[in-house]
Amino acid sequence: MTPGSQPDERGVRTPARDLVRALNHLGSLERGELEERYGVAPSLFTQFGLFPLTAPDESAPLWSRKNPFGAVTISRGVALDREGNLTLTRYPAGGLPRLFLVDLASEVLAAQRRGEEHPEVIDLGRTLNRYTTERLGLRKGSQNRAVLEQVTATARATITLSTTETDATTGRRKAIAWDAPKVADRYELWMPEQETLDGFEPSITLSPAFVKLVLEGQRVPVRRDLLARLAGKPMAFDIMLWLGSVTYWLHRSGKADAFFEWPYLFATFTHDYSTLNNFTIKWKAALTEAMRYYPEGRVEIVRGVRGRAGGIRIYRSPLLIEPRRGD
Repeated sequence: MTPGSQPDERGVRTPARDLVRALNHLGSLERGELEERYGVAPSLFTQFGLFPLTAPDESAPLWSRKNPFGAVTISRGVALDREGNLTLTRYPAGGLPRLFLVDLASEVLAAQRRGEEHPEVIDLGRTLNRYTTERLGLRKGSQNRAVLEQVTATARATITLSTTETDATTGRRKAIAWDAPKVADRYELWMPEQETLDGFEPSITLSPAFVKLVLEGQRVPVRRDLLARLAGKPMAFDIMLWLGSVTYWLHRSGKADAFFEWPYLFATFTHDYSTLNNFTIKWKAALTEAMRYYPEGRVEIVRGVRGRAGGIRIYRSPLLIEPRRGD
């Protein structure tokens, strides 16, 4: 049986309608044929919560979080302050860095599919204006210091991923650490709190490694417009991204559902909660928020029984790849 297939009236198995839609969507998206509400996210973004939900203590030299895939650590970068002096950036945190990376991935892929000579150079004037007015609802013309700070922090930060595994030859445990692709090699931005200058075109030049991650790595389709509505609620943002990845995987694999226990979710998602109970309460609330934008999703909260943890069961659902009425 072909994954995600179903028999027709002659008994011949053909790909399921939703899987065909998903594959057609991804192909059209990658050819630059769809409007900008659609985008892509590298699968890496759905496996690691790369950024903290809230701003960490800036006196800490590093921010780090472990999950079943390994650990992620952020070192702050260096940028210019309002006087033009070199200083450490803030830690990238919250929803803006998450949205920024999804937008950058989508923009570089679309530019490459259009055959642009330098898909790594992204026009930030258009991007920042979209953030501040169309997406975040801020005053037109405002540079919004928080947006600029988070864009700079994300572009300059070093994100290190690490894991441990057993060496097949020696049987000993070994540690492996590598830097996730640094987002940018160069950027040109307004100075903080400066008004827009006529003729100035802010831009970001993505690193070759980040471009390679987008163009050559595994990707999942996303709805950028819906993610943007959750930029102020980063846990709900992560859940929406994760749900999209899981449901897309279910369609590709042909499986009917997937179950995730609370301890696994507690370990996987980036968060600031010290106990499983507190995390579960907040995660359920964030799930409710995310499902406001994904009413077609079939998600069940499973209560635990003696000897078995509760969790979340996700069923194969209509994918977030078609515009809905009223959007």
